[in-house]
Amino acid sequence: METDGAAREARKTFDLLVEHFPDMIHSVDTDGNLVYVNRAATALLGYSADELRGLNIRQLYPPEIQEAVERGFRDVKQGGEKRVESLLMARDGTRIPVELRTLAVHDESGAFVRTFTVSRDLRPLKALQENLIHAGRLAAIGELAAGVVHDLNNPLTAILLASTMMRRVAENTGTPAETLREQAAGYCETVREAAAAMEALTTRLRDFSRGIKEQHAPVDLFDPVHDALFILAHRLHHGNVKVECPVVKGRHWILGDRNQIEQVFLNLFANACDAMETVPERTLAIGIEPLPETVPPTWCCTVRDSGAGMPPQVLEQVFQSFFTTKPRGKGTGLGLSISRAIVKEHGGDIQVASEPGRGTAFSLLLPQHEA
Repeated sequence: METDGAAREARKTFDLLVEHFPDMIHSVDTDGNLVYVNRAATALLGYSADELRGLNIRQLYPPEIQEAVERGFRDVKQGGEKRVESLLMARDGTRIPVELRTLAVHDESGAFVRTFTVSRDLRPLKALQENLIHAGRLAAIGELAAGVVHDLNNPLTAILLASTMMRRVAENTGTPAETLREQAAGYCETVREAAAAMEALTTRLRDFSRGIKEQHAPVDLFDPVHDALFILAHRLHHGNVKVECPVVKGRHWILGDRNQIEQVFLNLFANACDAMETVPERTLAIGIEPLPETVPPTWCCTVRDSGAGMPPQVLEQVFQSFFTTKPRGKGTGLGLSISRAIVKEHGGDIQVASEPGRGTAFSLLLPQHEA
């Protein structure tokens, strides 16, 4: 009797903990029908408990991921457990990013009975990631300020010189009118070209500094790669860095946020410049190739430098937030952790390979998109 009483008390305590657990907990049967939900599920999705218990789990996922849901359900039945990031759809249609941790429950004969799933709302984490991305963007803009001023000075000098020459032409009354028109037209063209160069630079910087999260759209990787090279052109030139970039336009497409992908390349290129400061031969090589036999088809974007390289103990920590090998005041330690978060957000991954004295190679693995 005491054993039965202890068991009932333990079960009551367990039920109470599950019911008041801060994350959504639910269970579905072999057909995917909801057989249990806790209070957090009703608060997250906007349904009552009775309404949820009358639904099939497929009704809580957006139409665009139904195929992935079916695959995941099959994987859980076969593999026993699964952890994945997904989207739930609330009663009002709101898409809620969640982390699902699912465990399959089997009977004594090994037959699948139901699932037990904990779903954690990722919106607070996503908001934190966005703030970190914004912080990294501001840090990058600060580091670029000196180079931008120099790049703007060049076309400004051309404009000032052209305006001075145009004034002299206007004051030279002895020159034939036709010659004056030709000279004035030439100086006007110089001004136009210089102004266009300034506009191109400020437009790229404005778009980058905005940091507005956009809906994912087809992105040609040629554009963020070359925009990042354009922004860092002053630093690459004055650092005597040779750039090898055979990436061609219109061939390597992904689905994503162009500004965020540009931020990743900008960070990797800037880090490469830092890594090569102490070596005489400085080469930055960028390449994009398809990874063979990957599902889904994946691009491997490699950024390789000829810098000093990193020892294994540093290599293990490069993606940790606030970890940096740069001197105080020169790095935030956020660049690579933010870059990894961006790449993960795009359904990809980032890898690194390095050896002391043999440079470093970062590989961005991004799902291909047929534009």
